Amino acid sequence: EVLVRVLSVGICGSDIHYWWRGRTARFVVEAPLVLGHETSAQVVACGPGVQTPRPGDVVALEPGVACSRCELCLVGKYNLCREMRFHATPPVHGTLTRYCVHPADYCY
Repeated sequence: EVLVRVLSVGICGSDIHYWWRGRTARFVVEAPLVLGHETSAQVVACGPGVQTPRPGDVVALEPGVACSRCELCLVGKYNLCREMRFHATPPVHGTLTRYCVHPADYCY
């Protein structure tokens, strides 16, 4: 994982739905939720074993994080993972904050 300093965050339709309606599709906000998931950031620190990115690198964060263990993930189709978790989709907080921790493999 890497610790990043958030530089910018886009606001999209799902953020607006959560803000105004408290839900989007089957996802319902039941507790306070940090919005935002289209994120650029600068790497501040890296966890053990992280080779890239490196501190100082500016990255785009993939907002959907897959399990990396299922058959779909293992054949490179992580976007179809049934365990996918998205920033700013309950119960996962978004990135409209100063810092966040993100898997290094999902930083580009």
